Amino acid sequence: MIHDSMRRLLVVLALMATAGSSVEWRAVFLVQNRDHTVRVYDTGGDAVTGVIRLPGVSRVLRVAAADDGFHVVAEAVEWGPDTYFRLRPPGYEPEPTGILAAHGLAITRDGTRAAYVTGTPEDATLVVRDLRTGRETTAKSEPVYRMTWTPDGARLLLSTHPICDDTSDCLSPETLRFHGADRPVKTFRTVTAAPVVAGDRILVPKRGGIIEHYSPGGRLLRRVRTPGEIVQISVRGDRLLVVVNDGETRLVTGPLTGGEWHDLPWDAATMETAAW
Repeated sequence: MIHDSMRRLLVVLALMATAGSSVEWRAVFLVQNRDHTVRVYDTGGDAVTGVIRLPGVSRVLRVAAADDGFHVVAEAVEWGPDTYFRLRPPGYEPEPTGILAAHGLAITRDGTRAAYVTGTPEDATLVVRDLRTGRETTAKSEPVYRMTWTPDGARLLLSTHPICDDTSDCLSPETLRFHGADRPVKTFRTVTAAPVVAGDRILVPKRGGIIEHYSPGGRLLRRVRTPGEIVQISVRGDRLLVVVNDGETRLVTGPLTGGEWHDLPWDAATMETAAW
């Protein structure tokens, strides 16, 4: 049996070999646990923090990377308004922001803008708020399933679906569209996890553990195969962090454009998803 210390060493050596330096393994990522706590780890397998319990939170919804640490979107009460916390190094102490949003709260990496949805799925309104000034803009929208900002916070990518009725299955097809754009990027029958924007491409998780890369105009650029069905993806530089499920969840990292995948230390019984 490989002891934990030996397993960490093997992970470090593998990442050093593929990244070309010792820098990559020192990257940190945030794990969302099944008991709605979070914890920061490094890619060598060491815990950077203790278990972090967010004050006044009943459910953690999403974890995401920020320019200066991480963002955690959560609910104080189940099905209540979304709020979010900042976790900044070195201590990663949870910092409440006091923001309350109706649904689907998405924050830019620099923490200056937020987007969320109010109203009903049949009569949805998209709200974009400048968190520095409080200024808001609103627009009527199709039902919004998920949202993600571009890394520079300049554009908001929406995933929309048809109004749920007896003729639809409610969550498909899923159409990707940049907020304010005249034309959609593309419509998909099945998307297995939230798409992300990395540089000049949109990464779309599909069945079979495939990540498809698209241009903003909807042109397919590349297909990347991962080791299992995709639960969540996030990007750091030119590397992917992917939670996959091949019977049980695993956390793997590999090149953005595909290649060799390496497992990171992971406890499927207690850990749910992760981001960097």
